[in-house]
Amino acid sequence: MLWLIFAAALPGFAAQDQAGDAQQVRTEIPYRDGTLTLVSDFQERITKTRYRAAGHVLITFKDIVVTSEAAEYDEETREAFTTGKTRFSQGQQWLVCSRAEFDFNTQTGSFYEATGYTDRQFLITGRKVLKTGPDTYRVEKGTATTCPENRPKWSFSASTTNIRIDGTARLRSTTFKIKGIPVFYAPFMVFPMEEKKRSSGFIPFHTGNSTSKGRVFSEGYYQTLGDSADITVHGDYFSLRGLALGSIFRVRPKPATRLVLEAYGIDDKLDQGGILLNVDGESRLKDDWRAVARVNITSNFSFRQAFLDSLRSATVSQERAVAFLTRNQNSLSTNIAYQRDEFYFPDRPVVIRKIPSLEFLSLGMPLGRTPFVFSLRMSAEGLSRADSLIETQRLVQRLDVYPRLTVRIPALKGFSLVPSVGVRETYYGSQISDDSPSGVTNQSLHRRYADLSIELRPPVLERSFSSSKFGDFRHAVEPFVTYRRIHGIEDLEKTIRFDEEDVIADTNEIEYGIVNRFFADRETGTGARERREVMSFGLVQKYYIDPTFGGAFRTGQPNAFYPLNTVTGFYQTGVMRNLSPVSALLQLSPRSGIHHDLRADFDFNFHRWRNGSLSTLWQQGRFFLSGTYFRTLALEPGMLESNHVQGQVGYGQPDRGLSSSLTISYNLRTRQWLNSQTRVNYMWNCCGVALEFNQFDLGLRTESRYTFSFTLKGIGSFGNLKRPDSLF
Repeated sequence: MLWLIFAAALPGFAAQDQAGDAQQVRTEIPYRDGTLTLVSDFQERITKTRYRAAGHVLITFKDIVVTSEAAEYDEETREAFTTGKTRFSQGQQWLVCSRAEFDFNTQTGSFYEATGYTDRQFLITGRKVLKTGPDTYRVEKGTATTCPENRPKWSFSASTTNIRIDGTARLRSTTFKIKGIPVFYAPFMVFPMEEKKRSSGFIPFHTGNSTSKGRVFSEGYYQTLGDSADITVHGDYFSLRGLALGSIFRVRPKPATRLVLEAYGIDDKLDQGGILLNVDGESRLKDDWRAVARVNITSNFSFRQAFLDSLRSATVSQERAVAFLTRNQNSLSTNIAYQRDEFYFPDRPVVIRKIPSLEFLSLGMPLGRTPFVFSLRMSAEGLSRADSLIETQRLVQRLDVYPRLTVRIPALKGFSLVPSVGVRETYYGSQISDDSPSGVTNQSLHRRYADLSIELRPPVLERSFSSSKFGDFRHAVEPFVTYRRIHGIEDLEKTIRFDEEDVIADTNEIEYGIVNRFFADRETGTGARERREVMSFGLVQKYYIDPTFGGAFRTGQPNAFYPLNTVTGFYQTGVMRNLSPVSALLQLSPRSGIHHDLRADFDFNFHRWRNGSLSTLWQQGRFFLSGTYFRTLALEPGMLESNHVQGQVGYGQPDRGLSSSLTISYNLRTRQWLNSQTRVNYMWNCCGVALEFNQFDLGLRTESRYTFSFTLKGIGSFGNLKRPDSLF
């Protein structure tokens, strides 16, 4: 090859030899910042500094690789010009074009009729793609998408697109298309690239329709506030209700500290407006201290019922604001708290405040090598309460001291006996008085009582069964008996009820029960086998030696105090009795992903079931089912009757393929659909769509609402749908 010999003799030409392939030529051109390599089937030098190459051209410099059918390269200007199909790559960036012009010195160039990736996700095409710097591009008359098909499911077409690698893409004169069909136009749009760093900008617009609120149009703006904080301001315009405004402020100044503030409100045309405030904050401090703030309050219950999205948030009538400082070391706990609880009632809400509360707990401290364990609760609190009957002053003192001693007696032939005794002193700065206009007098109240409990656990009876029709299993029977005595409480009717610590009455009772447990070998997710409890069945009842509870019981009125609430959740009663209802509990978990829970109370006075509930969870593969049913009977005056079912069924995973779910809440007693939520999703490899129908019938709120969400891979969701709330 005479041209090769001639070229090698020219001055300034680097050492040149044939590549591993005898049909290719390799040229190396050294620079201060690296060596450029030119490999091709044919090469010649057309001027003193300019080379021409043809046939399987390969140009490499650092992490830049260019291949083409033919190319020219200028050694002095370090510019390359390619013709024919050209491929350019640099790290995660690559482009395929019809021809290119590239400057290896400034790492800039022009690519014509180009297609490729500037990061790992976004496929761009353009009549002309300009590489304006090491990490920046400008696309003219181009498109951007994350769908690799020839006709993508979605794309953005723009007159110009400025891209910063690991930064953002800024599009001008943008048209969003689905399968090539224009959907909407935006004069300017910004979306994140690759690392998805936070960047300020407008949130995707979304819309929906509601029978009670009309057409809704929603838009928002997201603003970063340095590296550790941001704020989102958004608005919802309801054609029948007006404009609602909200904001979310988030800050995380260090890994152990975070704070989220959310506010939302509307001046409603139908007088159901209000304001919502949510606070969620936590900070871990020195010496094991931890500061926490949790707030969920609204200005009125009508607003909560009319505008909050989930059934739980729209119907729960309790609101809480709490901020506390706590330190837990071993069995010692110190707590300083501010708390405000509000319970909505038709006449007037009940508002209880703790301003503040100081509490010290010792959960259990062995006294040397003795069998005694000492525990202590001490608190000093300022409280207040206001409801339809009483209204205390702004600060009522409550001082409480409760030491307790427990004896650890060694088991004897399987019998375990655990006696425990305590003495409690509580001072109140005020008490209830029928003679006071506010229902409360500032006269102090002193409460003192002794508390004795003796727990007896007989030996556990066990037996293993093999080769039965139920397979191999193990049965354990666990009986127990507890004697409880509280004596000294005389003024329960004068005690202001701030929390559960105040609702304690004298008692002389025996609690007894038996629990049957069944164990079997089950396969775990890793394929190993382990012994697990597959079923348990228990019965619990109390015998009240003193059915008057020291005179605190009021016949014909709903009585709610400790220890009536220690067996069942439906404990209110107005019938004096020695025997409490029998509480039954059945739990069944035949295999992983399946769990059933059945509870019921049987009343021997009425010879009827007082209440019952059934909860179930069934999850196998892509299918899941959960539900709960409960019923209470109004056997006594003051008791509420209910007959309610709530369920959820679904298939698939929301982030892949087809998935759907249905959630219902139905009042069987009134034959009323309280809430239903139907959702269908389908996720492709680069986008997804979700449709939802929501129905509410909650007194003030009768609404049917249709919403949708369109998700674009690498960008986000256009719409306002969230994952369905779990039933449990």
